[in-house]
Amino acid sequence: MVPSSLPRCGVIVLALSSVVTLGSTGAFGATREGPAPSLDVMSWNIWHGGREDGEEDGPRRVVEVIEASGVDVVAMQETYGSGPRIAEALGFHFHERGTNVSIMSRYPVLEDLSVGQPFQCVGALLALPGGERAAVFSIWQPYSDEIWAEGTRDIGDVGAMLAACEASHESLTALHAALEERLAGPDYEGVPVIVAGDFNSMSHLDYGEVGLDQYGVAVDWPTSHVLWEAGFTDAYRETNPVIDRARDSTWTPRFPEQEQDRIDFVFHRGEGWRATSSEVVRTHPEGFPSDHAAVVARLSGDAVGEKELRIATYNIKHGAGMDGRVDLERTARAIEALEADVVALQEVDLGVGRSGKVNQVNELARALGMHPAFGGFMPYGGGHYGMALLSRHPIVDARSLRLPDGNEPRVALSARLRHPSGQDVRVVCVHFDWVRDDGHRFGQAGAVARHLESLAEPYVLLGDFNDVRGSRTLELFESMADHVAREGAPTFPSDGPEKEIDFLLHSRPDPGRPGWTVKSVEVVPEAVASDHRPVRAVLRLAPEPARR
Repeated sequence: MVPSSLPRCGVIVLALSSVVTLGSTGAFGATREGPAPSLDVMSWNIWHGGREDGEEDGPRRVVEVIEASGVDVVAMQETYGSGPRIAEALGFHFHERGTNVSIMSRYPVLEDLSVGQPFQCVGALLALPGGERAAVFSIWQPYSDEIWAEGTRDIGDVGAMLAACEASHESLTALHAALEERLAGPDYEGVPVIVAGDFNSMSHLDYGEVGLDQYGVAVDWPTSHVLWEAGFTDAYRETNPVIDRARDSTWTPRFPEQEQDRIDFVFHRGEGWRATSSEVVRTHPEGFPSDHAAVVARLSGDAVGEKELRIATYNIKHGAGMDGRVDLERTARAIEALEADVVALQEVDLGVGRSGKVNQVNELARALGMHPAFGGFMPYGGGHYGMALLSRHPIVDARSLRLPDGNEPRVALSARLRHPSGQDVRVVCVHFDWVRDDGHRFGQAGAVARHLESLAEPYVLLGDFNDVRGSRTLELFESMADHVAREGAPTFPSDGPEKEIDFLLHSRPDPGRPGWTVKSVEVVPEAVASDHRPVRAVLRLAPEPARR
């Protein structure tokens, strides 16, 4: 992306390589010995061939940035005639199609895999060490309107913001379909896929409600959904789970007065593949040579596809303990002690005065190294009050389901997670109305039940139900899901529990949807950090229908 007075170009890289782990099964079913494969990928729009700082100095700086990164493959945007000299200086193989997009690789090109328009896509099958292969596609996504230049964006008009990036969504949707068709067939069966580039659109994860304090508005950008929905994972967000607009932004190191956004991505898909690190590169000793920062992702094929999910629910009362003191560090320690992969949190503040105006979701996620999501009930105390989710596994999407109003507005937070087993799972967090008359509560439960009925993936429903077994609220969910815990495990109040109102339930197996088996469950005897005790469980995905 460049200022509106200049043409803009971007690219996505797609790289494939068959999985190899010690004694693992490769893409064609053969067992292979040797180290796990890895691939370090850079996506970088170098801005007018890198020549904005001179015909010689600019490309030299581009080479130096790439050399310093140590990457194996570069998906380059705005190559514009500079590709051959840059690749030669790096000692890389060079593959281009048209003037814009190109691929530079330390590994040889075996086959051209290009699809779509020459200006927007180039593809190459690469020969990796050990007989493995990688397919790389570089593409460029257009945009409909300029909303990055200073003074051109109105966050009060989300419709106009979405319209500005609609061309990117339409283009990526069509190009993804072409890529999938090109890679169909036995020659590419089972190979993992890596995607990176300049989407000219932002991420729906960055602009979720958890980022309200940084972006000022929640926007569900459709462009980034395209690859997430197709089974890809955003490598940068996978390894940098906490939203940090200043650190994350790739547009633009050269124009700090403009809107700073993350619009360059590295995605990957494939059994056993994970990102081990990812970073944004935006500096050079003599001045960074492009208006885009570069994204570097280090990928490895050594992940273990575990089947277990360690999950917990905890009403944290905005960090206020039984001693009346708000202490988010104490809350973080209590959550850490749960040793959970996923924790659903109720009564969470984001920028609220009573809890120090901090983004409690991001702060807890930063302290625990987990992916955050937030669902706001309502504006409160100068910020937002609601519920949150923390996950060690990447979040595919998270959305607030507005429930019928009760004594306070309520939402359910529904998040799809990318589980290491390769199976996406859904976690639905609830905090129902609390008053004795259950009319509002039962109405809210009905809305959640309808959502659960629409889900194709296995799910866990958990949270503060503010109701007990035998109530019509619990009976509604018991008609469609199974309890994780046995009856008789009170959770409230924490210093002398008398009521069981915090629950975990899981989906039953359906055709095409695996069930769950429960390995363990307990109410954790934490009596100080909140007025509720947390409940944690270990579940295991069962590929065959679970016995009941």
